Amino acid sequence: MATIRLKKTYGKTWVGLGQADFLTPDFMNRLGGFLRDAIIFEARKDLAKQGGKRTARGQPEGIPADEKFFRSFRYEVKDNVVEIYSDWPWIEQITEGRRPYPMTWLTQQEGISRVPMQGPRGTVLIRTTPALRQDAWIHPGFRKHNFLRRGYEKARRKIAKELETQVAKILKETPIV
Repeated sequence: MATIRLKKTYGKTWVGLGQADFLTPDFMNRLGGFLRDAIIFEARKDLAKQGGKRTARGQPEGIPADEKFFRSFRYEVKDNVVEIYSDWPWIEQITEGRRPYPMTWLTQQEGISRVPMQGPRGTVLIRTTPALRQDAWIHPGFRKHNFLRRGYEKARRKIAKELETQVAKILKETPIV
């Protein structure tokens, strides 16, 4: 399963100063943790707005109601850059959105004649697939979500306090010349 880089931010963006002294590895790791946690928090809010479960049949896919989705987010610090990653298979479709599309691979023409589906109350239904590609079922697509941007903004506000502490600490340790 491929891991996709979702967001990248430079430490200087957060500090607003040219001093590398403020961008210690510990500070950058705290920043990465804030970013990851804020993004997960905003994604959970989106899931709550959709009722805490999968979107209704026929509606564009929303946030997955699977804890693995939230655990798929991680961050890496490279010098003064924080990168946010996810190894969720459809993360780009969730963050970018995708229009409805025909599922041409689920046809008898492609060699698949029956598909098991979960029905009401957990029963299993066996559905016969369409015969030809042009008659393929239509996937409803994916709803575009902006939890990355909202998480980034939330972390930006939270890091301001951390930055004050970091600057005060460095200034206290720096001798006056």
